Amino acid sequence: MAQIDPSRLLAFATWLVLVGSVSVVVASTGQQCACGIRQSTNQSVVAGELIEPGEWPWHVGIYWWRGSKLNPPDRVCEGALLDPDGLVLTAASCLKDANGELLRMGGMVGHVGLVALQQKTKGSRKFQVENVTFNDELDLALVLLKVEDEWEGMPVCLNDELERWDEIYGKPVHLLQQTHRSRLGGFEIVKIGLEKEVTCYGSTMAVKGPAVADSTIKLKTRGTSYQQSARGTPLYILKAEGWTLLGISAKVKSSIPEALCHPGDYESFLNINVPAVHAWIFSEFDGDSDSSVETSTE
Repeated sequence: MAQIDPSRLLAFATWLVLVGSVSVVVASTGQQCACGIRQSTNQSVVAGELIEPGEWPWHVGIYWWRGSKLNPPDRVCEGALLDPDGLVLTAASCLKDANGELLRMGGMVGHVGLVALQQKTKGSRKFQVENVTFNDELDLALVLLKVEDEWEGMPVCLNDELERWDEIYGKPVHLLQQTHRSRLGGFEIVKIGLEKEVTCYGSTMAVKGPAVADSTIKLKTRGTSYQQSARGTPLYILKAEGWTLLGISAKVKSSIPEALCHPGDYESFLNINVPAVHAWIFSEFDGDSDSSVETSTE
């Protein structure tokens, strides 16, 4: 087993602390050293429109091939870039086979800033995967990309404190979903309002539950075009410091009885702002994790 390079993890830890205290720093040169800044001349976010190059530079596709890479990927996961050097957060279950083992890393590629699957665009980059670290209890994975040049990506912002949910209720959260309507394999934006409660519609009754629990964020997707997925899809919101990661779609347990729900009524995301998630990420920096973690490389 190989460990993720401690110097890269320390650099990420330092960056995360700085982002938590000062998310946007304008230097004397006028350049911004920040997170969550869309590299796009069009700052509007319109639901249902295909994204363009540079709009979501921290959105990552993780492709996996069982055989030849000349064929379409056998697996596509999604994730969010956490630091400028290639550390990606996604769902652990999406990177495992039917036996719960890590997919063959030799067939795995990370595509940062993707617009459409497998399509190269200005600002997007593909990298081999260097390492994967699992936390099975949280169903999260840290994916380290093999960056061998001076490339630096634009990471999404993270909140290193507990989220003040009352301040963001009623504001839209954003997802990217794959579409085949206009561009094969392209991604489009979906907006969903963050409510205090979600309603799960059953055959004879409706059940209400809190929109944000300690471990999950539930979104009412009934009436939207959002296609449910538990493949590591990130949940974003625009905040003063920049576009911020709120959750990752994963195998989370819902407090709403699933027997009373029709498919597509709601979607659950792992709330990444809970202390357990932060504790796990930071524990990886000093190698003192007590979670169920696997590390593998080839």
